[in-house]
Amino acid sequence: MEFLFGLSLIVGSILGFWIALPRRGQVRGFLRNDHIQAYYTVALIGAFIIGLLNLGLGLKALIS
Repeated sequence: MEFLFGLSLIVGSILGFWIALPRRGQVRGFLRNDHIQAYYTVALIGAFIIGLLNLGLGLKALIS
């Protein structure tokens, strides 16, 4: 279960970063505020790190 949760967090954070990429040189509408950009980035990095940890724990549980 940890493996799937970790994998979904990693995929979700990568998708979130892809969604936040500028389109046609313009920042996305929901990221125009600097504070929101910072919170969004920290949340996605946090989700990615937690996903990596859960993925590692899930792999360890599967192997042993």
